[in-house]
Amino acid sequence: MVVQRILVLDGSPAGEQASGMAACVANNAGQLHVLAYRQEAGKQAAEGVSLLAAEVLQQAGWSHAQGTAPDMVAVVVGPGSFTGLRASCAAAAGYAVGVGCPVVGVTRAEALAPELDAILAAQAEKVAGWLVVTAARRGRVFVEDAQGARAVTVADWVPPAGTWLVAGEACSELAFPSVIQSHVSHPDVKQIAVAALKRVEGELPPRSALPLYVDPPEAKLPANGLRAAPV
Repeated sequence: MVVQRILVLDGSPAGEQASGMAACVANNAGQLHVLAYRQEAGKQAAEGVSLLAAEVLQQAGWSHAQGTAPDMVAVVVGPGSFTGLRASCAAAAGYAVGVGCPVVGVTRAEALAPELDAILAAQAEKVAGWLVVTAARRGRVFVEDAQGARAVTVADWVPPAGTWLVAGEACSELAFPSVIQSHVSHPDVKQIAVAALKRVEGELPPRSALPLYVDPPEAKLPANGLRAAPV
């Protein structure tokens, strides 16, 4: 499969970091070029990422009618905002169906892994590994490594032994006996696109482009049960 045009969507940041992002990336024999980019802060921007996608597609001049629709849609599937993930993954899937291209999901750590691995390789001291710590609900954070993601209550955190490279916007929330804090907080457009291309090429294991819900939803059924179906 030849992928020359990639639409990148991301509504994963949670809490105070909530935002929506869309970008058009051209792939010229492995050289990636960002042709159009829009990012807005706030929960509403994450929920309205489809509007940002429409803007960047127009800016890049990509359209199905002109035969220049994206060959692939790459979307960050989490961990992160429940609503933002649902909105961005739905927008990615809907657009991909509309133009007949694949939609590929990647996690934050999958996109950041090459940079974090490079930082580890440059360390003189022995480092146990890296962790990406990102915002979740109040008092909780998401912790992701190469094996997967989990949600952690800050008050109950038990740090692993050894020295760890820790990245992510919430990395200061957790205590470690020995830590190297990275400036890396969130994958950029090219890092997301590279991870998606690796998944298409089989360098990353398959993953559905569905929200990675680490925490259960906050919504609860009414105490008196659901309303009866209309007659």
